[in-house]
Amino acid sequence: MKRESIIYGTLILTAATAMVRVVGMAFRIYLANVLGAEGIGLYQLILSMYMLMVTLATSGIRVAVSKLMSEELALRNYSNAKKVLRQSIFLSLLTGFAAAFLLYYFAVYIGRNILNDERTILSLIYLAPSLPLIAVSNCYKGYFYAVGKVAKPSIVQVTEQLLRIFVIFSIMNAFLPKGLEYGCAAIAIGMTAEEIFSLIITWIFYVSDKKPYKMSKAKADNMLFKILGVSLPISATSYLNAILRTVENTMIPARLLLYGLSAETAMSLYGMIKGMVLPLLFFPSSFLTSLSSILIPSVAGDNATSNERKVSDTLSKVLHFTAISGILVVAVFVAFPSEIAVAVYSDNQVALMLKLISYVCPFMYLNMVISSMLNALGEQMISFKVNIIESILKISIIYFFVPMYGFNAYLFSLFITTILNTILYLARLLQVSCIVFDITNWVFKPVAAGTAAGFISKFLYNIFIQSSHHSIFALVSALTILMLLYLMGLVSTKSINLSSLKHLKKHMF
Repeated sequence: MKRESIIYGTLILTAATAMVRVVGMAFRIYLANVLGAEGIGLYQLILSMYMLMVTLATSGIRVAVSKLMSEELALRNYSNAKKVLRQSIFLSLLTGFAAAFLLYYFAVYIGRNILNDERTILSLIYLAPSLPLIAVSNCYKGYFYAVGKVAKPSIVQVTEQLLRIFVIFSIMNAFLPKGLEYGCAAIAIGMTAEEIFSLIITWIFYVSDKKPYKMSKAKADNMLFKILGVSLPISATSYLNAILRTVENTMIPARLLLYGLSAETAMSLYGMIKGMVLPLLFFPSSFLTSLSSILIPSVAGDNATSNERKVSDTLSKVLHFTAISGILVVAVFVAFPSEIAVAVYSDNQVALMLKLISYVCPFMYLNMVISSMLNALGEQMISFKVNIIESILKISIIYFFVPMYGFNAYLFSLFITTILNTILYLARLLQVSCIVFDITNWVFKPVAAGTAAGFISKFLYNIFIQSSHHSIFALVSALTILMLLYLMGLVSTKSINLSSLKHLKKHMF
């Protein structure tokens, strides 16, 4: 069966992810204007609990489907590959309905005693039916990643987002006048409608697909323990991470109150960071998000056939690209924080947070990609251990220091834990692979190129704005120049070169 290449598949996913993020960012701007910072904070509070339930529902099974099916198909064990999908769907139904039951019947208790805001209860109830749907559709999406056909889940990703936005737009005006509680409930209804649509379309794509194991009649092994062997460590990591994130998210507004802020100010500040700043900083990572999804089945397949050279070469190229991408993002947001904040949110208060938090973007991006690499290499337990360390440290800082130092203490916790997490992940990756981290070409030279490009583009922006007075045109022009100068800097310092690009094409197309 013909597999789409890493780069080709990544480009398809990137196009879909970028489209979703552009539409999603525009929609987030709409929500920020309609709900305000307090409403966004309330929405993020609901979302933190919902993601905990999604984690319980999905239980790392999509990664297991993607990884195990890739390995079995690479070894031509077609019956086993088929069994992986069937047993994964069975497990997903169990976990999905269990999560839905917990969220629906304990919504009142969660809203009053965990999230500490009764306005979250209605949204939690409306979100409960979506959980088994997400669990099953994730299995089918894992199948498409495993067989290298990412176009179909990409189509689903785009269309489900559009449906969600359409539903929310259609009902928001009827719900919002009743209060922020009902405004958030309108979003919850849209999210549940999205998951119904997603499962239907994904299932249609699956039944119409030409499957590599369709004619296989060999007796399959029981794959249940293999599935659990992959999914349980990932699940444990995800559960712990989601629980601690929920604790963290509910703790931040409460500890800010002890610092002396009003409830509205604390929720607004929380909403600004979680709902406005971080989504904008992660917006450029569409390619990396897609690459992470493609990496697991691709590397797992090569690893299963003991192709160590190709595995190490692929991982090295991806790490290099991730590092230079993260440094470019820092250059962009450090050079133009106010301009981007005003252009996107019409709010200059976001600018300072954008500039400060952008410095940790390279670590966030590396964290995302290295985590996928370790999962593909069968190193799921390291994620569990590292996330325990990260979360305990962050929660401790928030609990003890936010009441004394305010939001600065939270920013410090974000920086220190993200950097520590990335260093621990990278150390483990270097231990289990043949990768050599080239700090000169991957870090020092890109930092120099990004610094120079930022200064020059900012200087040219000031000239553009004085001569044209069209701020958006001047900003787009300056950002384009910054990226071109950065690329020229990377090429001139030989951080990247044409021969490496040809080598990348050879191995990944």
